[in-house]
Amino acid sequence: AVILMNHYWDGLPDRHDFPSTKKLILMPNVEMYELQASHYHRVDYVLAKTKDAYQRITQWYDRDDNNRRNTSVYYTSHTTSDPTVLAKEAAKVDPVTYTAAPRNWENLTFFHANGHSTLKNTIELLDCWSSRPDFPPISIYSSDGGSNDTYWRHLRDGRPMLNVQYHSGVFASGALITGVGARWTGDKVLMGPGTEFNVEHELICDTVDRVLALTPAERSTRAANGQTRYHEQQAYFKAAMAKFRRLLRQELTPGRNATA
Repeated sequence: AVILMNHYWDGLPDRHDFPSTKKLILMPNVEMYELQASHYHRVDYVLAKTKDAYQRITQWYDRDDNNRRNTSVYYTSHTTSDPTVLAKEAAKVDPVTYTAAPRNWENLTFFHANGHSTLKNTIELLDCWSSRPDFPPISIYSSDGGSNDTYWRHLRDGRPMLNVQYHSGVFASGALITGVGARWTGDKVLMGPGTEFNVEHELICDTVDRVLALTPAERSTRAANGQTRYHEQQAYFKAAMAKFRRLLRQELTPGRNATA
């Protein structure tokens, strides 16, 4: 079997030498517009990383003759790599550069990374920090055009945002998390049918104000709780994938011991 991540197939199933008996497994981020019905029609298994995705994918397969391949959907939960592990390894080689500074829950700093994504409300976040020069410093790592244009627009309009460092994985690190995008929080909670959020920059500012109103002890406790949830979710994902592997072995080799 082969696991395909989103739409990044690189023509693999279409190769002339690709075995016709090999099972295809899709692990999608359902919000990616590049994923078409044809992707779901071609696979034998779909691994849903959120409960919302599991419900939507299952419902889609149940209607309009969408499941002629008899595709199965499994809920695995979602996990991500722990950036602190890489930092700790790098610190062994270069302690001066990579050793993390101890957290200071009294004097906060903020961090936001959206990469190429346009769905994490980076534009609204920039608008928020531009309107609130009293906010603590924030580092933003982004490479999408809209966010870049917004940053330079604020500079041209005479708002230099001295509290923003703009540079063209966080639960694991133990930071205090605030969500600025519905799609991001969809990986952590069960969304209702048709749930959609229009996040204005004022709402982000209100959230930051609530964080700043917390005591240092409250901030530390909430961050620790988030880190605990990360480890619980990682354990769930590991167990779910191990269970799926056993089920897959049973289906591919009928009669084989499930514990093999």
